[in-house]
Amino acid sequence: MPDKPTKIHCTEFIFIFITAFTTILICSKSSPLYPINDWTDANCYMTVGRAMLNGAMPYRDLFEHKGPVVYLLHALAAIVSDDSFFGVFLIEAAFCSWFLYLSYKVLLFKCKSRHIWAIPLTAAAIYASKAFCHGDSAEEFCMPLILCSYLIGLKVFCTKNELSDRDSFFIGILSGIILWTKFTLLGFYAGFFLIAVFFYRKNMFKLVRMCSMIILGVGAVSIPIIIFFAANNSLQSLFEVYFYDNLFVYSGTEKKSSLFENLKNGFVFTYSFMPLGFAAIAIGIVTAAIQKNRTNLTYTVITLLTAFLFVFAGHLSYRYYPLILAAFVPVSAAFIISFSENKIKRIKLPSVICSATAFSVCVGNCFLLCPNVYLMKYEKKDLPQYQFAEIINRTENPTLLNYDFLDGGFYLASGIVPEFKYFCRNNTGLEAMLSSQQYYVENGIPDYIVARSSDGNKPSFSNYTFVAESEFSYYEKNFYYYLYKRNPDS
Repeated sequence: MPDKPTKIHCTEFIFIFITAFTTILICSKSSPLYPINDWTDANCYMTVGRAMLNGAMPYRDLFEHKGPVVYLLHALAAIVSDDSFFGVFLIEAAFCSWFLYLSYKVLLFKCKSRHIWAIPLTAAAIYASKAFCHGDSAEEFCMPLILCSYLIGLKVFCTKNELSDRDSFFIGILSGIILWTKFTLLGFYAGFFLIAVFFYRKNMFKLVRMCSMIILGVGAVSIPIIIFFAANNSLQSLFEVYFYDNLFVYSGTEKKSSLFENLKNGFVFTYSFMPLGFAAIAIGIVTAAIQKNRTNLTYTVITLLTAFLFVFAGHLSYRYYPLILAAFVPVSAAFIISFSENKIKRIKLPSVICSATAFSVCVGNCFLLCPNVYLMKYEKKDLPQYQFAEIINRTENPTLLNYDFLDGGFYLASGIVPEFKYFCRNNTGLEAMLSSQQYYVENGIPDYIVARSSDGNKPSFSNYTFVAESEFSYYEKNFYYYLYKRNPDS
């Protein structure tokens, strides 16, 4: 029997990168093939990132409730391009390349032969799904971090080795990054810790040492962030908005539902919006059970369940929530392929043909299944964001307020950095946010206001004149957008 493959060849690296780049190019609205990424969450991140380059601080100067790592990434993206999502596209392509690289590492660990052809199929199952509903989500950026952590545990728990100090420290760094990105995505590490406690149950010293190194890793990420916000007099705002508001205010705005309803809703969302990934995970777990690899199966199931619980237990779901579970798709693919490896060998097709075919299937599925591709047919001039920007920019140094809805991309299109802390209305429903937006409008502070309606009922503002209207589809629903200009005597 030939030696088990372990190293990734240069040609395989190139193939993985091309697959990742092509997949993101087609599937993400941040891609240059699209006129704009019109996802409101992505525009919130981008607006805060752009504002950071102008000296503003998240939470203190602009109210938004994702983790600081999200805004730092978008500040980097804004350095590349301040008026588009091209910088985000490059970051997404890099993270996708890392994820697919780790996916292949998992395949090499579990299988006896090289199955690089499985990488494009894995990419299609995840990135062409409805869970990847726009591109540029926190879940997307955390997927490779979860998979990297899984791979470290796989090499330890399933081979009866021990976590080295370096591995433990790296686990801490990865979990620390997720902590400051979106802490509800930390569920995997709860399962990882449960497995580690059982693994080291007879040696408390090693367990304590592992935990200490993980804590050091978390600290290595956390301390620079805390120092950065403390140096900019924003530490209180960071903890108040990111932790307190997310835990106690945001959840209070959601429709009250039981734990069972939340988990049922999460299960439905997972198979509805990521059907191929869901099927792969389900079949993979069954094949792992048949193979009777108990340690591997237990490790996978426990971390999958804790990841699921952390994401869905708190409240009802959004369609992009299941995306974090996509980290288990390549794991399950490896279970399936290792189970079927003898049958696969009988096909005896050259690797090049298999890989080229799989890549073609990936591209075809991305165009056919990805929910975003409808936006490719539009140009910037067709979109409300750029239609309004043309009017807004006739005014010298204009100010703008995105009123009573999430950031619709009007700041980005017009090149404006907002001057208002509550630059849009987000999902927290915070009273200070609602009253502040009302105050801005009633006192005629912004030069322009953008409002939105789903039923065509146009709002009116006493200090403003209606100047433009546009209609466009968002989330398979038509919305009406309205632009208002401040009256000269206001």
